[in-house]
Amino acid sequence: MIDRIFDTVKSLLNTDGIGNFKPEDFDNVLHKKVLEKFEENFFEVNQMVNRQNRGLINGGLENIPEKIRERIQHYLMPEAALTYSDPYFLLPSDLHYFDTVMYDGHVIELLKSNREFKIVEKANPTEEYAIGLKQGSTLSIRPSTIADSVTITYLRTPIRAKWTHQIVDGVEVFDNSANDFQDVDIHPSDEVDLIVRVISGFGLNLKEKEVIAYTQREESENFNHEKTS
Repeated sequence: MIDRIFDTVKSLLNTDGIGNFKPEDFDNVLHKKVLEKFEENFFEVNQMVNRQNRGLINGGLENIPEKIRERIQHYLMPEAALTYSDPYFLLPSDLHYFDTVMYDGHVIELLKSNREFKIVEKANPTEEYAIGLKQGSTLSIRPSTIADSVTITYLRTPIRAKWTHQIVDGVEVFDNSANDFQDVDIHPSDEVDLIVRVISGFGLNLKEKEVIAYTQREESENFNHEKTS
């Protein structure tokens, strides 16, 4: 996907006379826009659910919140085991949002503040009704008898993409066999929207339908060229 995005962005910028860009500049803009889209997904879910609750949109196949959730679930990491380092559990380095924390089939209730955690701790929580508190990159869990078998389902941070290449006759040529290659970390349905955002990051403002029309035209021209060659 990253090479398609790179080629489309490069062609559109050259067509508009803006000119070429360095691969590292592309990687930086691309990552910024992936993070931007990632965060907006959560805002859109809340917005659309509120509209649905007011009867302004329908459910079923046209259920917009479900479509957005599908894109968010691209980042879902299910039931990862947490490592215990007394007296804490170590959280994954790519954790962005909690979904659930489980112990022995029971959901651990995550509390919002240290004050709330201390108050509930005094009520002597049990292993069936355990509580937890995120503290930096660690998780405190009570009762303290829980020291293993804790799993977490969470949304991870998008992986930073990298368009890797070789120089052939003075030209940058895409090379996905490089050790540091990393494709774009988004749901496939976000590709066109991401292209729009990336070209905007380079100073060219186009609408999604204009990008779609351009890519379709390019595909048609390539197909015709292959038929006649």
